[in-house]
Amino acid sequence: MSRVIQKLLPQVQYIQQLLDQLVRTSQIQKAFLFDVISKIYIATDENDVQMKDYEICSELIDVLIDVTCIYGTDETGGNLTFDDKSSSTIRLHSPGNDTNVMLYLKEVDKCLALVCLINEDKIQK
Repeated sequence: MSRVIQKLLPQVQYIQQLLDQLVRTSQIQKAFLFDVISKIYIATDENDVQMKDYEICSELIDVLIDVTCIYGTDETGGNLTFDDKSSSTIRLHSPGNDTNVMLYLKEVDKCLALVCLINEDKIQK
């Protein structure tokens, strides 16, 4: 479905170029721009998409939304969902591998999120 959506959006090439630049300059393994509601990736960098990478990034969105819905409240005590301060960093341990991968999610717009896979030794905030 993601590839179909990408064919329909004329801005995808431009967004992909921006993601490619982000990946190169930040030494990110993989970057996705997700629609938060459908969990379809709107764009990704030029590196091949591995299904396991897509799945874990999609699951991160679900986890963040679930936790925010349960524990997030605004100043009036009302529940919040995904907002402009939403972000998450999760460390993944790979048995037998010295390099751990970090999952990083940052809300870009009300319904868009940037989700990246980064080597732990390359992450800087």
